[in-house]
Amino acid sequence: MIVENKQVGRIFGPLISALNGSAIQQKNSFLIDKLNQKVVSEKLTITDDPFIVSGRGSRLFDSEGLATKKRLVFENGVLKTYYIDTYYGKKLEMEPTSGSTTNIVFETGSKDLQGLVAGVKRGILVTGFNGGNSNGTTGDFSFGIEGFLIENGAIAKPVSEMNITGNMKDLWSNIGEIGNDVNVTSSWLTPSIVFEGVDFSGI
Repeated sequence: MIVENKQVGRIFGPLISALNGSAIQQKNSFLIDKLNQKVVSEKLTITDDPFIVSGRGSRLFDSEGLATKKRLVFENGVLKTYYIDTYYGKKLEMEPTSGSTTNIVFETGSKDLQGLVAGVKRGILVTGFNGGNSNGTTGDFSFGIEGFLIENGAIAKPVSEMNITGNMKDLWSNIGEIGNDVNVTSSWLTPSIVFEGVDFSGI
């Protein structure tokens, strides 16, 4: 499965939500007690950078007045930080970092979307999501999708009314390739991403 850059946020959101102090304190996160452990693919390195010039999420202070810092979120698949505000920092007895993201920067690969498609023998290019949900506690998800069938590295035909199911940790642990086509219209600078071993239904 290739997820188009502007749609990656739909499946990245549950991963970020699992890092929030509220989810951790309320035992509603599948990434509790995972700091400095490998939890996703080693191909995933993400930085939270509040200092990008003209970045949509750039700021010197968060909503509580905490000074922002450039932080690694994932480094080669290893979880490096949680998003902890002062309230949940006290409850969890953890040092506050910030309760929200700034600019999320992915370490990118060398191919654009066309190059990623060319490398897929058979799969689905996801260009939209049609409902669905993700369980914050377990990471299990089910989403409706639409897009295009890929056969032998080329777009074959449009598809709709399909579903993908699985687990967020498994999905993000099975990254095939990360593109270089960063979506610059959001503070989450997401590229297109290839995921392997996805369970589809409806094709």
